[in-house]
Amino acid sequence: MLYKRRILIVDASNSARSILFKELQQRLADIEIIACGNAREAITACRRYEFEVITTGLSLPDVDGYAMIDDIREHGKNKHTPIFVVSGDTPTQIDDVDDYTRAITAFFDKSEGHKALVDFICDFLRKDITFNARILYVDPSATSAAITTSILQKNQFNFDHYKDPQAALEMLREDLATHGRCSYDVLITDTTLDQGMNGYELVQSVRNDIGLDYLELPILLMTVEPGSDEKTDFTGIFGAGSNDFITKPVTDERLTERLINLVNIKRQNEALQG
Repeated sequence: MLYKRRILIVDASNSARSILFKELQQRLADIEIIACGNAREAITACRRYEFEVITTGLSLPDVDGYAMIDDIREHGKNKHTPIFVVSGDTPTQIDDVDDYTRAITAFFDKSEGHKALVDFICDFLRKDITFNARILYVDPSATSAAITTSILQKNQFNFDHYKDPQAALEMLREDLATHGRCSYDVLITDTTLDQGMNGYELVQSVRNDIGLDYLELPILLMTVEPGSDEKTDFTGIFGAGSNDFITKPVTDERLTERLINLVNIKRQNEALQG
């Protein structure tokens, strides 16, 4: 994969840098973690890569942390990247600040420990994805839709819900005509639909009739849990063109995890396309 999500850690302490690196690596296996011990290394990395998040201390061995942040903001790829400053003598949240700290997204009190910092970064990345994601959801069942939409609302996903698969297909066509691309990040569809079409057929229509591939519109298929004497129909699920599937009843954690993964697929493809 040519595009890779990355986080930059800047910390003069070898032990603190190593602990944070390992903890983030365990929690965010799909994101590359780059760790630097000084400002020169960090500036070089920032001119080469675009990062999802940058976390830094202010006491660096070669350049003042604020000066490093100014340089990052002034040059190239990370002008708008969230930067978290980890310090023992700064507030944990800022409102109106001076010219230096205007470039800082948030302060984090290092006395809270590295695990709290990792939680903070993970929560930030998760909220950033869910808040900006746009979901097209197709399900005629009032009960199933009530559960799923409550999860989407709770996690701040933007979504449009359709009971009629034909109406959803028409929405996709209008969306393509309006934007010149698919503005939805993920399509969720149940296998059981109305209007003479099931979920497999809806997926096939999206892929073959509308022409949106796995990267342009990732699709999550919702299925029932197979009985004790049944097997999951992997051939039907993936043969139709789905990226992934989830069995009902869905839970908040499982659905959100799958959606974030699929949104990342869409975003990575968009980054490759420029």
